[in-house]
Amino acid sequence: MEMWTIVPLAGPDFDLSLEETKAELLLEGMPLLRRSLESRPWWRREVQSDHLVFILQNTASSCRFAKNSLEKWYPKAKKVILNSFTLGAAFSALAGIAVVDPEAILCIDLADILYEGNIDPVLYFKSNPNLGGLALTFLSDNPSYSYLKTDINGNIIETAEKKVISKHASAGIYFFRNTSLYLRALSHSIENSKKLTFNNLFYICPLLNGIIDAGWSVEKNEVFQIRDIKQKI
Repeated sequence: MEMWTIVPLAGPDFDLSLEETKAELLLEGMPLLRRSLESRPWWRREVQSDHLVFILQNTASSCRFAKNSLEKWYPKAKKVILNSFTLGAAFSALAGIAVVDPEAILCIDLADILYEGNIDPVLYFKSNPNLGGLALTFLSDNPSYSYLKTDINGNIIETAEKKVISKHASAGIYFFRNTSLYLRALSHSIENSKKLTFNNLFYICPLLNGIIDAGWSVEKNEVFQIRDIKQKI
């Protein structure tokens, strides 16, 4: 069982200038993107640059970044360039899904939160045959985050974008068992767009509702020592 990581970098706020993107800002002497991705516990185990996909906009700054920095940092990674903005990260990630193994576990990493944890997502899915989705969470009540709600037994029963429906905030990293389930989850969000979009955009966290609706389980894994690097910019 393999895992691919898709990193959407195609938002309207990614380019800071013609010569700089958010990914290249330094945090503790290291570019933000590298500081984020290479701190993940699975980076040292399963994922190398040939299992990374970056989604970028066709702008001068992003193309420069892709050609120079990304080629240097992750020489075997795939890059998908979009010619226009999408309806949100859920659709941007879809562009990356087009170039990965459809049977592989999908990790969608928004790459903007650092944390401490030691989860092995591949082993997690192997050990849980009914597991369709997994999210990393931490305790918060800040409405700027997405949230996952549990029942009395700890099962995830609902997720929401930037709406505090529980104390379990998303760390911006999501796992889907395979491409088929991601597509089913996206279809569910489209069919329920009035409820599941935020500012008319499709985000990743609400997709987990589609996995639950399809009869699969969704679980959370709590992480600690959260550092929201968006706040460092």
